[in-house]
Amino acid sequence: MKLPITGGCLCGKVRYEISAPPIDSVNCHCRTCQKSVGAAYLAFMLVPASALTITGDYKEFATLSASGHTLYRGFCAECGTSLFGRNSYFTHVRPVAAATLDDPSIFQPKKNIWVADAQPWDIMNPDLPSYAGSPW
Repeated sequence: MKLPITGGCLCGKVRYEISAPPIDSVNCHCRTCQKSVGAAYLAFMLVPASALTITGDYKEFATLSASGHTLYRGFCAECGTSLFGRNSYFTHVRPVAAATLDDPSIFQPKKNIWVADAQPWDIMNPDLPSYAGSPW
């Protein structure tokens, strides 16, 4: 994977750069992710927190994650694109929404998590490991 990895919001006012390889690639099916992106799941990469550089003004919305920790979901204050997050417990990593990458084709999910909350119309790749909750 070529570094840096870049991405941003729909209107272009928030941009980010990832300077290290992702630690993991995940499809999260929990209800808070579903609601935050308006889709069956959130596809995201976990990246080292120190490797994520963000430019532009964004806002955060705090939610209680399915694991019971506070998740701060970052989004563009102008267009509302859901971009990245930070977790009160896992402070060394940051989730970055795969669909916001400049080249989203580089995203290759390695697992499905919180499938206990998956919608019945959500078709998952049967070749991926799936966890009812969090594997961490």
